[in-house]
Amino acid sequence: MNSAKLRKTSFQWHRKMAWTGLVALLLFVVSAATHPILSWTGPQAVNFRPPVSLIQPSQVSAVPAILARHGIEQAIVVKLLPSQDMVVLQVTQDQTGARRYFDLESGEELPGYDERHAAWLAQYYVGGDTPLPIENIEYITEFDSAYPWVNRLLPVYKVNFADDAGTAAYIYTEINALAGMGNDYKTRMQMVFRNLHTWSWLDAFDNARVIIMGLLLITVFTLAIAGVGLLVLLRGRKNMPVKTRVHRIAAYVVALPLLAFSVSGFWHLLHYGFSETHRGLKLGDSISLSGIQQGVELQGLPQTPLNQVSIVSHEGELFYRLGLPPKRFKPLGQPDRKPAGGEHAHHEGGGGVAQRTARFKGQTTEQGGLYYSAVTGKQVLLSDKQVAIGIASKQLGADVSQVSGTQLIKRFGLHYDFRNKRLPVWQIDFESELGDKVFIDPASGMLVDRLVDRDRYEGYSFSFLHKWNFLTPFIGRFWRDVLVVVILALTLLVSMLGLAMRLTR
Repeated sequence: MNSAKLRKTSFQWHRKMAWTGLVALLLFVVSAATHPILSWTGPQAVNFRPPVSLIQPSQVSAVPAILARHGIEQAIVVKLLPSQDMVVLQVTQDQTGARRYFDLESGEELPGYDERHAAWLAQYYVGGDTPLPIENIEYITEFDSAYPWVNRLLPVYKVNFADDAGTAAYIYTEINALAGMGNDYKTRMQMVFRNLHTWSWLDAFDNARVIIMGLLLITVFTLAIAGVGLLVLLRGRKNMPVKTRVHRIAAYVVALPLLAFSVSGFWHLLHYGFSETHRGLKLGDSISLSGIQQGVELQGLPQTPLNQVSIVSHEGELFYRLGLPPKRFKPLGQPDRKPAGGEHAHHEGGGGVAQRTARFKGQTTEQGGLYYSAVTGKQVLLSDKQVAIGIASKQLGADVSQVSGTQLIKRFGLHYDFRNKRLPVWQIDFESELGDKVFIDPASGMLVDRLVDRDRYEGYSFSFLHKWNFLTPFIGRFWRDVLVVVILALTLLVSMLGLAMRLTR
């Protein structure tokens, strides 16, 4: 096909796609802008690190007696963790039910404490030193439009505050995590995003949603390809009207990003529209606690206080795992007053913006764990890596010989992001048909996330072509978002100028 015919074809398709493409661009571009705007202006926690309180090694000895006293022979997670004014024993016995708590000194159960613990955590994250009145608390066991699957963690408590902003905090009590935070403003902005960008209003007719959105994305792609053809094949004239000249110049800037947005968006739509993902949190199996010996003193305990203590099962034996605190320990209750991210945080656009972006990097909560036999009390040569491999193999039903690589993850990144809320974890790679990478928390026995090749490849596309995360290491998240907003604004400008040109013809 010669250049004249290509030019004519490009012009014809650019005109054919103009009106549908304009509608699609307006929907997708306007709604896409809400994402970075929310990251700058949305509600922000006073504290972004989980509360940390040091556990005395002597407190471990209370655990066996409490479990025996209350007849707890099976549990998924048993751990000591900080709560308001004290350290408590937390027991998780099923996938969706409220967790049980016990006072270490009296050995008494604390009825309804999971909700009270969530309320305290919400105040810690949102109010800091200035408590806010709580309107009500909801227990959520399923994802919904207000708390979608992307948040990963369930069950959670939604703590609604009685303030003018309508602030709400979603609390995941197992790791004392702020799973999400919102207010009336954020809810409205998210409604715009969900209804215009992901078309969640059609969730009840998901196949129709995927087909219609797919056609709109194909329209945008075709419009952009035809526009590129005109840019390459149609030479600019010296006497072009101003709006035509500006349309052409701006099109040079937005053409490639628009192609990237539409291609990655289409892949993302089909990937999650017509197939199930393997991603998400999966609790471990319930373990038998009958083998724990009472009255056994742990020998050779570290002299330093501990970050957390849990009971883990490995190869049929029970162990106490004693988590060592991070080197830079921050006492419980002190808010994060300095810019998060350290002394170079100003490069991210100032202290406020730095605090908003710090959660995307994450911070490790401990240095690692020491293991003691729950039968003899002696320290054993067992590592987090060994335990993590055992958990991963059991969760996947795979043999340990299939493990092809291991890595300790101390920061959120491309494969394991901030939505998981938990650091550190171990990444265990398997030589499997699906190409599994699983992320394991040895302290709780949980598979925190699972990434297979098909999810990973789509994730690369969406991360690099749609969200432009490849720029983050070079210019930071804040300036990346600024650049995205500029491109979106130029895309709107190109669209409006194209409409003006079409109406004047």
